[in-house]
Amino acid sequence: MDEKPTPQRAAGRTATAVLVFTLCCLASSARLFMHATTPASDDVAQRSDQRFAAVKAALPATGVLGYLGESGNTGTADYYLAQYALAPLIVEHSLNHPFVIGNFPTAKPASFPPNLQLITDFGNGLLLLRNRSRDKDAK
Repeated sequence: MDEKPTPQRAAGRTATAVLVFTLCCLASSARLFMHATTPASDDVAQRSDQRFAAVKAALPATGVLGYLGESGNTGTADYYLAQYALAPLIVEHSLNHPFVIGNFPTAKPASFPPNLQLITDFGNGLLLLRNRSRDKDAK
């Protein structure tokens, strides 16, 4: 004997399916919410601010600095983080300034262009360099 489903029975099954689907969606969202990392524990900008704190303290509050760093995609990201951390100073990806920031988080180079002289090594791959050719232009 085959029983024909009644409209009430079909509506009940539909409601149950919708309820189960909704609960699964909420459980998935709750799992993502519970396992999300906290921004403070992995905040790249905050770590960059800490890394550049000593450099920023040694420089004037405003002005323009040159920048020398690693090449490639990582080097580009490091340059933008340096700009962010040293603001309101302007950091220009150029050696054509009296002072140049050296940013080498991975490995410091064995030598620099001949016109650059190391003034301060702040550690952690951060250097303050003086452009001697710009000193001659200023005289």
